[in-house]
Amino acid sequence: MYNHKSLIKQYDKKALVTELHGNRGMLWNSHSGFQSFLKRKQDNVVIGDFVRYEALDETSVLINEIEPPMNQVERLNKKGSKTNLVNNVTQILLVIAPEPKPNYLLIDKFILISELIECKLVVVVNKSDIKKDHIDQELIEYSKLGYQLIDISAKYETNILEFKNLLNNHSSLLVGQSGVGKSTITNLLLNSDNIKTRALSKKSKQGKHTTTTTKIHLLDDDSFLIDTPGIENLHPNITDIADIKKGFIEINSHDLKCKYRDCSHLNEPSCVIKDMVETDRISRQRYDNYKKLLSTYL
Repeated sequence: MYNHKSLIKQYDKKALVTELHGNRGMLWNSHSGFQSFLKRKQDNVVIGDFVRYEALDETSVLINEIEPPMNQVERLNKKGSKTNLVNNVTQILLVIAPEPKPNYLLIDKFILISELIECKLVVVVNKSDIKKDHIDQELIEYSKLGYQLIDISAKYETNILEFKNLLNNHSSLLVGQSGVGKSTITNLLLNSDNIKTRALSKKSKQGKHTTTTTKIHLLDDDSFLIDTPGIENLHPNITDIADIKKGFIEINSHDLKCKYRDCSHLNEPSCVIKDMVETDRISRQRYDNYKKLLSTYL
């Protein structure tokens, strides 16, 4: 398991980047706690990086080396270029709720991201106090594929201990569409009410994101919570169709059974995947989302 504490302890002058604000930010390690830092203009430091540094004065340090990241979560900036949002993620906590209605294309996009960066994904169903019959069947499909699901209510603190245990020894990226209670969950995990929360619009049943900057919160010496604003611009690092298939393990596992080895499962004859969709052995919704992601990224 990728363990942040063991990495930090290898060097006295090694630390985790928890915040970035221009050429300044914050570092943390188990020896000195939090320190402010200054980075050189040419340094491409990303939140979640492990770095080595040297002291400038009593309150700040200068980064002089960046450790190669285990993985990278990318986003598209305002110019449409890819940039790294956060590095070294070991777990994605994907929060959904009965209200607002889950966006299953977004769910499948995050599953794709988790498979590409090779990290664990847990579907966190918040607001368990609200009737959710309309999403139970869809969630069963994800459970069948092996993705872990957990029901909680952050508002009423239902099943929170089990949820907290999932965060142990992980650098967890908390994501979810607006209005699902992400900030309430973060407040609960941090025992804080400092993070602003907003109620769903009664008219639209949609929420508004209240997180404005990406930040790593320290839960303990081994466990970190990454909170980030917005999720629509997160970008899976895709180079070809094989990358997208990795996010659909039910398609990937039957890929070589098709007539053509490089079958895209779109228009080719004798396609096993299309046959399995027609006979309900593969979710039609998942298959439709596979096609949408193909058209979006390739």
